[in-house]
Amino acid sequence: MWVIKVLVATLLISVILMGCAQEGKLTIGKPEIREINHEWGKVTTSTTEIITKVVVYNPNPISLPLKDVLTEIYMNNIKMGEGSALKADIKANSESTIVISTKLENGRIPEWWVSHIKNAEKSVMKMKGYLVFDLKITEFKYPIELSNAIETDILAGLSSNVPRKIGAGPITLTVKSTKSYWGDVSEDYTEIITIATIYNDNLVPVPITKIHQLVEMNGIRFAEGSSNVATVIQPKSEATLTFVTKLDNRLLDEWWVSHIKNGERTKVKIVLQPVIEFAGKEFMFTLVEKESVFLTNLLG
Repeated sequence: MWVIKVLVATLLISVILMGCAQEGKLTIGKPEIREINHEWGKVTTSTTEIITKVVVYNPNPISLPLKDVLTEIYMNNIKMGEGSALKADIKANSESTIVISTKLENGRIPEWWVSHIKNAEKSVMKMKGYLVFDLKITEFKYPIELSNAIETDILAGLSSNVPRKIGAGPITLTVKSTKSYWGDVSEDYTEIITIATIYNDNLVPVPITKIHQLVEMNGIRFAEGSSNVATVIQPKSEATLTFVTKLDNRLLDEWWVSHIKNGERTKVKIVLQPVIEFAGKEFMFTLVEKESVFLTNLLG
């Protein structure tokens, strides 16, 4: 086997010497990277594939062996996966396409999400890698790079300083303001904190006993149900109430799959509905209701 390798290398050098000699000096045409494209490949419950196509022009009269190719994908400096070449045949005196498959591990999406929320909903996706062409007597090394920044505003529209009258059965209240922001975030859960200032227009105290919560992203319910609240708004008075909604981050990898399959598009729905108790009956009113869409363009 070693003898065969030596003969191949000798033949390779001879061909280069005959075809590429110029002014008595050995010259080897440097391969030219003419185009690099990235697109989403196969998406499963466990991995998300990025297909990278690299168009290479080989000016030499011999095919180029690809010695090595390795890519790594990062989101906010968190390594999400890696990849290698699927097709790497660089023909002589022509353009060829190298196809690289990089697999992003969906199980790492919760870790990225934490970084995204803590970084004011900003992220940078980066791909790093190299192509190495080996001509035995020399090597050509080319970087493969991708860097795209994204920014979301998932809670946009939840905050308001415009007073509005609402009715809950026979009770009238004035929601003077609402403000929503991110609270604690971990790989297990994400908090949405909503602070509401509510004025009681009535001559009787109004107890708020519960709050119903619903948060969906692409139809996946991250928060659903009700929690008890023990607050009484006194007559002709206002109270500032704090509501905490916890999102189940265990569903983030499922959401990620839906986001990519949907063309990097997510529809968000957030509803908060407090319940008051009056004359032995319960009445519900809508404090916050918002539907919106956010888009990303991770591959540029």
